[in-house]
Amino acid sequence: MKSKWFIYLSLVFAMAVWSYSYVLIKIVYSYDVPPSMLVFFRLVIAASSLLLFSKLTGKLQKIKKKDRKLFLFLAVFEPVLYYIGESNGLMFVTPTVGSIIIATIPVFTPFVLYLYYSEKMDRSNLFGIVISFIGVMLVIFDDNYQLSASGKGIAFMFFAVMSALGYTVIIKRLTQKYNSYTIVAMQTSIGAILYLPIFLLTDFSALNQITYTWELFSYIAVLAVFATTIAYIIFSSGIREIGATKATIFANLIPVLTALMAVLSGMELMPMRKLLGVLIVIAGVFLSQSKKPFLGLPGMVSNYFTKKNS
Repeated sequence: MKSKWFIYLSLVFAMAVWSYSYVLIKIVYSYDVPPSMLVFFRLVIAASSLLLFSKLTGKLQKIKKKDRKLFLFLAVFEPVLYYIGESNGLMFVTPTVGSIIIATIPVFTPFVLYLYYSEKMDRSNLFGIVISFIGVMLVIFDDNYQLSASGKGIAFMFFAVMSALGYTVIIKRLTQKYNSYTIVAMQTSIGAILYLPIFLLTDFSALNQITYTWELFSYIAVLAVFATTIAYIIFSSGIREIGATKATIFANLIPVLTALMAVLSGMELMPMRKLLGVLIVIAGVFLSQSKKPFLGLPGMVSNYFTKKNS
């Protein structure tokens, strides 16, 4: 088993990649590249490169006949449905608003896993999720604690969240049988095939209307190799090593890292409220990984309400 610190750092890196992908997607859209075209190109590049790498290194495993349906459903949830929600959602909302909606995935994950696998979580895990999400709220909302965004964009992003929950349910089972390279290679390959008719029916005609540059190709390649391939490999490995609930809590870092990148790029400022939110999110992530309640606080809260109701 890998060192937990190595797993944690790897997951943080994956979240940083996904955070930066929101910025890159917006940049690609500025070249008038439509959503389905971007998704299809990402999937084709990711699938072809990972299949070649996995085959040459001997990491590609043979899929058992009984598991083929699971891989099909996995690809339907992610990348197909998830990318439909994410890519279209980011057409109407900012990267920061999109990232806060994605950060709700860890909030719903424990309940979904409980329904499907009866997977329970201790008080410190639940408390860590709540604390982390509070920090996310402080990072994202403005000084008047108002969030102004397109209703259509929010709906698309929550569609992506629901797709991610379905993906988590299936990948939890597959990580017990297959390595991360095989899982991601199959999901991107099947996803590319499933997404082809969507691309042909919606945005194929836009191919001749785009001004192609090396910068545009490099942005799409970075999205394909890092966000669609490497980050997913790391995430699936994290689910195998520390469990789905603990791995998905790292998604709460995405809006924080997105906000930090916006500050570094000069797009936003970092007032004290946002800085406090960043620290709270980090504390919540660490708390969710603890087997014992942090400073006994979850236990104290639970005991308080038990005594109050008795």
